[in-house]
Amino acid sequence: MTFEKYEMADVSTAYLAESDLELLLRFDCPTRFAETDGDFGTFHWIPDDDELFEEDMQHAMEFGLSERFVTIMRHLRVARVPYVRFDADGGEINGMSRTAVEAESVPVRS
Repeated sequence: MTFEKYEMADVSTAYLAESDLELLLRFDCPTRFAETDGDFGTFHWIPDDDELFEEDMQHAMEFGLSERFVTIMRHLRVARVPYVRFDADGGEINGMSRTAVEAESVPVRS
């Protein structure tokens, strides 16, 4: 048996604006399709279609997600990565500084 596989980036939430953290946990967050790790991680898609991607980024900004979120998504798209997991203990991004938000400050829904 064989299965189709997809590449996914793993990104620490420490690269996002603090305002993004609670928004990513909302079910209606643009690009979000799943949650993991007890409310500490969310999965998002990065469409390869130009029009759909731009619509998603417009919705993300209207939703309140930061320019940092959009910038990361744009870099992922250029790298042709179709999915990303933003997680408190996620991976590092070479060449990008972390924000003042530390991984431990990710909000947990009650």
